[in-house]
Amino acid sequence: MSRPNILVIMTDQHRADHTGFGGNRIVRTPNLDALASRGMVFDRAYVANPICMPNRATLMTGRMPSDHGVRFNGLSLDWGANTYARVAREAGYRTAMIGKSHLQIMNDAHEVIQRIFGDDPPADAERSGWPSGWDDY
Repeated sequence: MSRPNILVIMTDQHRADHTGFGGNRIVRTPNLDALASRGMVFDRAYVANPICMPNRATLMTGRMPSDHGVRFNGLSLDWGANTYARVAREAGYRTAMIGKSHLQIMNDAHEVIQRIFGDDPPADAERSGWPSGWDDY
């Protein structure tokens, strides 16, 4: 039995109507239009949180920010969180993330968290115990 190919394209600050298949008559997006014509387009999607990292984590896990713990930028998705990519891999798919996944903090997050919360951050503001290398560039 053949399985469908799955391609998820996730962008930031990109309105749905800024594509040809989304109804824009000025912007030309022929490659996206071709993919949309042969695949599934979710045209009634709403965000779980108004910023990037919580929404990406919600899309990856199918859980709300209050459940997966990424309530604002600067909180990493826990390494052990189950994601659709992990489920697909366990089902035999070859998976890859290309570009910015923005599920883990990759900069001066420790300093940012300290500026926001001072010396007493909430318990889930920083995670530890990840596999070697997942807390570094």
